[in-house]
Amino acid sequence: MTLHLPLLRTSALAAAGLVLAGIGANPAAAADGADFYKGKTVTYIVATGAGGGYDFYGRLVSKYMQKYLPGSTFVVKNVPGAGHIIGANQVANAKTDGLTIGTFNTGLIFAQLLQRKGVKFDLGKMTWVGKAASDPRVIMVAAQTPIKTLDDLKTTKTTVRFSSSGVGSSGYNDTMMLAKALGWNMKLILGYRGTDSELAMRRGEIDAAVGSLSSAELFVKNGYGRFVAQIGGKPAAGAPMLSAVVTDKNSKAIAALIGSQADLARFTAGPGGIPADRAAALVAAFKKSMEDKELIGQAEKTGRPIEPLYGEDVAKAVREALDQPPEIIAMVSEILNIKPPSNKAATTLDSVAPDGREITFKHAGKMVKSKVSGSRTKISVGGKSSNRKALKAGMACEIDYKAGGENEPKTIDCK
Repeated sequence: MTLHLPLLRTSALAAAGLVLAGIGANPAAAADGADFYKGKTVTYIVATGAGGGYDFYGRLVSKYMQKYLPGSTFVVKNVPGAGHIIGANQVANAKTDGLTIGTFNTGLIFAQLLQRKGVKFDLGKMTWVGKAASDPRVIMVAAQTPIKTLDDLKTTKTTVRFSSSGVGSSGYNDTMMLAKALGWNMKLILGYRGTDSELAMRRGEIDAAVGSLSSAELFVKNGYGRFVAQIGGKPAAGAPMLSAVVTDKNSKAIAALIGSQADLARFTAGPGGIPADRAAALVAAFKKSMEDKELIGQAEKTGRPIEPLYGEDVAKAVREALDQPPEIIAMVSEILNIKPPSNKAATTLDSVAPDGREITFKHAGKMVKSKVSGSRTKISVGGKSSNRKALKAGMACEIDYKAGGENEPKTIDCK
C-alpha cells in the first residue's frame, strides 16, 4: 500500500535557508563569534558507535575545529541508535548557543521525507556547518561468496545475507530500495555498525553490504571482498556504475536518488537558530580545518576522501534533496514503509547488569548487547509476569528483540 505523505514545500525550505544565508561569508562576524568560544566546551555528537567512517570523520573534524577556535575544547560524544535518529535528535534539539554540533548520515533525509517514528528534527531548518567528503555508495560482497557480478546477485537461488546498522540508516534505506528495484533474494540482518559487517563477512556470517566506498575500499584491497557496483560519484571502485547498467524506470530512479546523496557525505551541523556570528565562526573553523595539510594527510593515510562544502552551500543541497516529487516519495515510501524486523532467540543470558537494564546473550553466532526497557519490554520468569531486576545470568530465555541500535527486547520469557 502506498503511503501518501505531505511534501516539504520548496518555499518553506528556502525560507529556512535564509537564516543561514551569508554564514561564513562575513569575516568580522566570524571573528566576533570566535571570541565566544574561548574557554567554552563544544560537544560534537557522532550519531553512531565508535569505529567506522562517521566516527573517523567526526573525531578528525572536531580535533581541527578545536585548533581553529583557539581556547575552545571539543568533546566527542558517541550517541548510537535508531539509524542515527537518536543522535540527530540530540543535535537538532540542543540549546542554540552553538556549543552542540554533530554528524549523522544522509539516510535521515529519507527518514524526514517518510515521517519516520522518532524523528524530532527538520533538516531544512538546521545550521549547516559543512560536509567533509563526497562518498559514493558501493555494493560489496564477501570474497568467499560465488557472487562476482551484479547479475550473479540477482540470479543466485541462495538467499544473500546483507548487513545494516539499523532501520532508517543510509545502509538500510539503500539496501531495501536496491533489493526491491533489482530483484534480490536477500535477508537483511541488522545490528552491524562501523567495521562490524566487514568482520562478519570474514567470519562467514554476512555475504554482502551496501555502504560507502571510503569505508569499504581497504577491505576490498586486502582481498576480503569485492565490489559489484558503484552508485554515485566518479568511477573509482573498479566496478560498473549502477546508473549505466540498469534499464527500467524504477531502477534508474533509485540509482539517481541514492547517487545524488553521495555528494552529501560526512555532514557537520548544529540546531537551527545559532547566533549568526557563532555560526559564522563554526563555518570558518570548519573551512580552515578542511584546508589544513595535516588533516588532509591523515585522511589520505586511511583512504578517506576530503571533498568539502561549507555553510549555505550544504544547506542548499540538503533542501534540494528534501524537495522530491510526489512520485518519488510514493515509490520510496512503498519500499521502506516496513516495520523493523525482530529477531527471536532461544538462548542463555550471558550477563545481566545489577539493575537489569542491560543484558548480553548469544544469537546467530554473535554476542548481542541489549538495553531492556522498564516499560516497553514484557518480562516473565517461570511463567509469571516480572520485571528486569529478576533477570539473572545463566537463565534460559526466549528473547524477541528489535535488532539494530539498542537491540531492545519486545519480550523476555525465562525459565
